[in-house]
Amino acid sequence: MKTAFTLLLLFFCFATNAQVKWTNVDSVYQPLPAGFHVYKTTDSLDGKPFIAYYAIADLKDKKLDFTVDTTFKRRLTPTEFYEKNNHPLLVVNTTFFSFETNRNLNVVIKNGKLLSYNQHSVPLKGKDTFMFSHAFSSAIGINKNRNADVSWLYTDSAKRNVYADQTAQS
Repeated sequence: MKTAFTLLLLFFCFATNAQVKWTNVDSVYQPLPAGFHVYKTTDSLDGKPFIAYYAIADLKDKKLDFTVDTTFKRRLTPTEFYEKNNHPLLVVNTTFFSFETNRNLNVVIKNGKLLSYNQHSVPLKGKDTFMFSHAFSSAIGINKNRNADVSWLYTDSAKRNVYADQTAQS
């Protein structure tokens, strides 16, 4: 059974002046399971060189195992995660981490267990170091029925459960 390995997918939105052209590159990564496709672009982005990939995976395909992994007090590159997890079909690096503490700064949940908490109190810059921003971050997850969903999350290390809201925050 091939394993699709994901680290909670976070989406980064950015403005561009033009659409990029995506090309199917499945043939480069064969063999791929049915329902799994890889696309690539090398178009420039705002006049600068740009290379990006995206993958499409059939969440309902029971042959694909969607899971997460994280590190504790150490950092691993995507290649190191690939080796550590027995060469999965896909590794997605989607959490931010602290260079000082080597800990994830985003929520990671595996089989209902909270592995990593969001950093929700971020000190603001300026003369007054007592001011903080308290983020209500979002995360993408896949439930037991293999449906993807986005929730706004707030984690507290003193609590076992995550505070989640399905409504968009402004």
